[in-house]
Amino acid sequence: MIAVNAGKTEFVRRPHFRHPEGTQRDDCMVLTARVAVLRQLQDAGWIDLPKRRVTAQVMGLSGQYHDAWVEAPPQRMRISEVDYRDRAAAVVTLDDGRQFLVDLTGSPGQAGQSDGVGPPTIFLGTDAPELASMGPAELRERARLVPTEVCWHSHWNDAQLRAQAELAAREAAHFYFDDVPSWLELPPDLDPALRRETVLHYEVKRILEQEGRLTVPELRVEASCPGVDGGTVIESWLLDEEDLRLNCVRLEQRYGRLIPDVTCEAFDDEHARYLPLLIEVTVTNVIDEERLERIRENHEATLEIDLSRAGGRVNRKEFRQLVVDEVALKRWLFHPDELPMQNQLYKGLLGRVRREREDIAERARLTAEREAQVRAMPLTTIAADYLHAVRALQVATGNPIEAPTAREALADAVEKLALRGFPEAGDENLLEHDGILARLLSIRWNRPVGYGREHLTDVLDEIRSTRGARQSEFSLYLIAVNAYPPGFDADQQRWFDGWAGEVRASLRRRERTYLRDPSYDRLLALLFPEMAPGLAKKGGKLESVYELILDPKRGIFVRPETPERRPAKFIANQPRARQNGQRLLDTRPGDVRLKGRDLEAWKRANPEWARAWFPEEFDDDSPAT
Repeated sequence: MIAVNAGKTEFVRRPHFRHPEGTQRDDCMVLTARVAVLRQLQDAGWIDLPKRRVTAQVMGLSGQYHDAWVEAPPQRMRISEVDYRDRAAAVVTLDDGRQFLVDLTGSPGQAGQSDGVGPPTIFLGTDAPELASMGPAELRERARLVPTEVCWHSHWNDAQLRAQAELAAREAAHFYFDDVPSWLELPPDLDPALRRETVLHYEVKRILEQEGRLTVPELRVEASCPGVDGGTVIESWLLDEEDLRLNCVRLEQRYGRLIPDVTCEAFDDEHARYLPLLIEVTVTNVIDEERLERIRENHEATLEIDLSRAGGRVNRKEFRQLVVDEVALKRWLFHPDELPMQNQLYKGLLGRVRREREDIAERARLTAEREAQVRAMPLTTIAADYLHAVRALQVATGNPIEAPTAREALADAVEKLALRGFPEAGDENLLEHDGILARLLSIRWNRPVGYGREHLTDVLDEIRSTRGARQSEFSLYLIAVNAYPPGFDADQQRWFDGWAGEVRASLRRRERTYLRDPSYDRLLALLFPEMAPGLAKKGGKLESVYELILDPKRGIFVRPETPERRPAKFIANQPRARQNGQRLLDTRPGDVRLKGRDLEAWKRANPEWARAWFPEEFDDDSPAT
């Protein structure tokens, strides 16, 4: 150091020492400040030691590792000696807000102690001279540890902490059934997988002994055989899951050719249920077919608890619940009720199929007889019955008592005509309340049928007002008026002639508006013989529904618009006995349609069809068709 202004009485800067040029000027001040601070720490005699954490890891029987750690809490200790070794960091804050970084330095101490480990030490270092003048209490208040790399290199209780952490890791392995408990002695050379399997077997036995109860899964038994339609019919029986009481729980006791993992006696609330109940605990070795066959030959109730499907680690609480209460990992390997019940179900199925075949054969016989009777009836009689049924339904519509009977009679007449070659008799275009037949019958009988009108002319006026596809039917009504003259007065005749002339002029021009679909001509000629000559004429109808007509306005060929053909809903979907797939309860073999409970079941199964067949039972005003 060089003295500056030494011995002077007048000076700008007071006398002082300085470093020679080229020397690191802060080193001396830093060292001096550190010594001062460390001395104050030593005088204060305290230090706050951080917590010490020690971790241990053990490998379980399954090959998985179990970790645990223990901690020594942070402590405030008195200091007996200070020495400078290496560094950590802390921050000291002054009253004016300035902050200084100080180094906390530590060392494990000197070797040669009785336990081979020197005393652990932590030090504080700084390059701020401002801190050297602070007292110990003020320095403690202002210092805040910066946690970067602050840790123990060693601790005087490391050996004890390490032993505690290892014990905790083993307890964790024991908690997950991955360690041999102290009370169980196993051969030291036993494979770890077998050791764990044995541990789990003992734990299952111990849990069942302690709980004295067990929930067993449901048993579902199914039987099947070929059905009458070529498919397969199936019948099943279910025994619900049960909560059983257990007695005499034993481990690996021979029973016949088997040595089950657990053997016990099971009781329900009233009586003995399974004497004995054998339990197989699957850990790694699945039950193969050979072993399963030995279990079946034993003829005793045998339950499997498949722990291999538990997935991941299972602790003791979860394990106890899986073994006692849950059924997800359980299944019956053999149940004494299974085979007898399966045989019983199979016999029942055979009887059911046999009865169904007999019913089908009887229905076929009765159907053949009915068809023979229908074919023997005069066709004119069938046609008359059909028209009578149409009229009866028009009258009965809305009557909940008479309408179903009338609808059934009409469906019967439709079926007879279909058997005689007139399947179109059930079409909606014919049978709806303002359909072709209602209009033709009105003309034939010179009074409205199916209309809430007083005079035939009202019906004809409504027909003439029709637009769209149904205009193609107009020629039918002109033919009917000629076949059944209604006795018009002069004004009515002029009105009708004007309408008829308009339609005939269009037909002569082969315009598509009034060209009718000839599909119903053959049936209408049978029902209304007087109309047959007019229906037989080629004019006024299409040669087929696929005929194309030139549209002069558009200059292209188009298909004329005619009403869409479809069966009436109540005809297409009838509650017929021969179409019912279920065993009939109240319908006799000779009945054409379902009766009683069979009919009600059909209604529930087919609500839309029931609405068409029994519209009177519903709140809407939908027509009978």
